[in-house]
Amino acid sequence: MAQETLWIRLRKGAETQLIIRGGKEEQVTMLAARLYVKAHGKRRFVIALKYEGEEDYRYLVASDMSWRHTDIARIYTLRWLVEVFIQDWKAHCGWNRLSKQQGADGSQRGVILSLLCEHMLLLHPEQFVLLKNKQAGMPAGCLIERLNAEALLATVKSVVESEDPDTELKALALALEHTLPKRESSRHMAGRDLGEQKATDSLKAHARKFKLLDAA
Repeated sequence: MAQETLWIRLRKGAETQLIIRGGKEEQVTMLAARLYVKAHGKRRFVIALKYEGEEDYRYLVASDMSWRHTDIARIYTLRWLVEVFIQDWKAHCGWNRLSKQQGADGSQRGVILSLLCEHMLLLHPEQFVLLKNKQAGMPAGCLIERLNAEALLATVKSVVESEDPDTELKALALALEHTLPKRESSRHMAGRDLGEQKATDSLKAHARKFKLLDAA
């Protein structure tokens, strides 16, 4: 990036407001130029960007030079949407958490199952109405929570409306007891060998001897 660094030194960036992730605005310093990038072997749209309070520039290199540099910088702030999507997969769609097969094959199958889960959630009545009216859909986590609540309400309703609610309630409680896992917490040192954590008789004698020597 030697050419780009020299370009930075020769020019002063312009201060402007950049919309971050489609929401708040932040003060940034930017400058852009279409430069020949030796590592790529061709001309690229190079954008130097630094946020308020930063001393060093970060570089954005775009292959499509028909965009405005402000639009490229704005789209750059949306890159974390990929991380949010992956977090949704891990937390709510079973990817990586419920995987029974490790390695590349396991990850590939996990992604496929997660995608199927996402597509099935598109059929949820509330989600379907939102998308049909061209509104922003609900995230997977929100839909999963709604489905869990709907399932709980349906179960409670079936217990209440049954001919023998007491028996059905006991059966439900027993099923929940067998379903909920008992997990050991490594953070609380469960199942760890912590040693005896007490003084031994021989070392007590040594300690008394050292005290006598110190007193003398």
